[in-house]
Amino acid sequence: MIRFSDGIFTELKEIRSFLYHRMYRHWTVQRMRRKAKRVVRELFETFLEAPELLPEGWSQCGGLDDTARARAVSDYISGMTDRFALQEHRKLTDPLVKG
Repeated sequence: MIRFSDGIFTELKEIRSFLYHRMYRHWTVQRMRRKAKRVVRELFETFLEAPELLPEGWSQCGGLDDTARARAVSDYISGMTDRFALQEHRKLTDPLVKG
């Protein structure tokens, strides 16, 4: 069996602890994660309820059953970049943004 030496294993544990507490669980990261979840959830709910808002080629998913429509909307959203998702979210939710 292959394993780390005791010294390397100790350093690895220290790095993991540092990353967990100072990066992954840092309040600014948690805040951004919460915002990202909200954007994705709102895009999903909006497109699921109104598939005609999807671009051509995707909008025909409105004729699918609920499960297939949810899958198509999920596939569409999963192909978005962060920037595009934010732009789409603004177009759909901000009355001052044309879209």
